[in-house]
Amino acid sequence: MSDTLERATEERATEMDAPLQQLKQQIETEPTVRSAGSFTGGLSLLLVLALGGGLAAGGYYLAWPQWQNLQQQTYTLQQNQQRLTDQSQQQQDSSKQLQQQLQTEQQQRLAQLEQNLTQQQQQLAAQSQAQIQALRQLVQERDSAPPRHWLLAEVEYLLQLAAQKVWLEQDFATARALLASADEKLANLDDPSLLPVRQAIAADNEQLSHITQPDLTKVHIQLQQMRKATMALPLKQQDKAAQPELKPDTDIQNWRQTLSYYWQQSWSKLIQVRSAVPEDYFSLTVEQQLILRVSLNQQLLLAELAAMQKQPQVYAAALQQASDQLQRYFSSEDEAVMQLSQQLATLAAVDVAVPQASPLTSLAQLQQYQQQLTESGL
Repeated sequence: MSDTLERATEERATEMDAPLQQLKQQIETEPTVRSAGSFTGGLSLLLVLALGGGLAAGGYYLAWPQWQNLQQQTYTLQQNQQRLTDQSQQQQDSSKQLQQQLQTEQQQRLAQLEQNLTQQQQQLAAQSQAQIQALRQLVQERDSAPPRHWLLAEVEYLLQLAAQKVWLEQDFATARALLASADEKLANLDDPSLLPVRQAIAADNEQLSHITQPDLTKVHIQLQQMRKATMALPLKQQDKAAQPELKPDTDIQNWRQTLSYYWQQSWSKLIQVRSAVPEDYFSLTVEQQLILRVSLNQQLLLAELAAMQKQPQVYAAALQQASDQLQRYFSSEDEAVMQLSQQLATLAAVDVAVPQASPLTSLAQLQQYQQQLTESGL
């Protein structure tokens, strides 16, 4: 930058000295005419030289501040460039430091995860070893136990299943079968000390035998078949009898009756007023007939769902509503309608409520017997 400034200053000085050099050459080439003229020429030359020196000094005076300004700008640019270089270096150093820090943290996390995984594997291995040891000990104890204890454990399991069937599933038939199997196994032991347990099993079996449970599957099938038949049941329809139309008398003497006839015919076509009778409600359109059939079908479906969910109140209300609709809107003389009405009455007598059973005492009696065996060391 400084070389460029010096070169520009030299070129400007050369341009300012160019008129002086031209004038000097012109004076040297002109012939000397007079002696007085040579004096005048010398004076002119001095004036020109003085003028050129003044111009050169003025040009130098004007160019010097610009040169200093350029020098200052050059120095400022160099400082800015150095500052940018330093900042770039600092950013690179920070980036390297951050990258190293992230790598260090990642390595630490991986090491921690590996350590945790190793600890978990060791814990699982220790737990598995403890479970295996416990199972081995249990197997050894069971192997050394007499067959009597194995049979009592089977009986206890059967009694537990019977209690679950009674309370959770209300499956009394399966519960009775389980009780019978448990009693049979106890009978094979032929031990008088088990008599209280067998008596408790007999009491539980007797209690379950008196519980009547409806066949809900049969109820479900019957209601499903009835719902299919509702769409074909005939409805009550009131057929209007055709009334004979009275003709007016053509005799001119009865002109009052003729006038009254035409007057009534004209007004009857505009307005017809009469009292409503019950038969009017059975003159149903096709849409109304479909609505009645769908309504009856929905009541039967509601009764079916209530039976499967063992809701006796909803079941009875749905069957009563279906019976009312059947008697009111459907033809009572039709055989299919009468059969459906009888089926509704039969299903209404079915109790779909959950039967209640007392807790089984046989399981508690057997556990008490096993506790006595443990205390006696047998």
